[in-house]
Amino acid sequence: MTSTSAPHRSAGLDALLDHITAQLAPEEPSATDWVADVRAALAFNAAEADTALATLRDVLLDDAPRTPEQALSAVYVLLAAHTRDLAALARQHADDYRAEHGVNRGTRGQITGMRSVRRMLDEHAVRLDGRAQR
Repeated sequence: MTSTSAPHRSAGLDALLDHITAQLAPEEPSATDWVADVRAALAFNAAEADTALATLRDVLLDDAPRTPEQALSAVYVLLAAHTRDLAALARQHADDYRAEHGVNRGTRGQITGMRSVRRMLDEHAVRLDGRAQR
């Protein structure tokens, strides 16, 4: 008569196999590693027309397992980068408007308002970046 149960192994062998399995299992990535990965991807995509969107594409295509906290950190980093892009557009628009129309009583308010929007966007990007570090 044949037994269908697995052969008996010693507790020492089981402990050794568990230890080896634990060493071979991939480690959970840390949130700071994920933030560093996203920042590295932003740097890699710096030459793209829209750096933040190109990096978002790369992040979405990455199939590495991530925790919800890591995903949220990535979102903060990407939104901060996109907000910086918007601030740069506001700065360029103000500079172009100033070059085209000059600074006078009629244009000063418009230029000041555009610069105020740029500063607001820069400050918001800093806050978003700060949340990614948590």
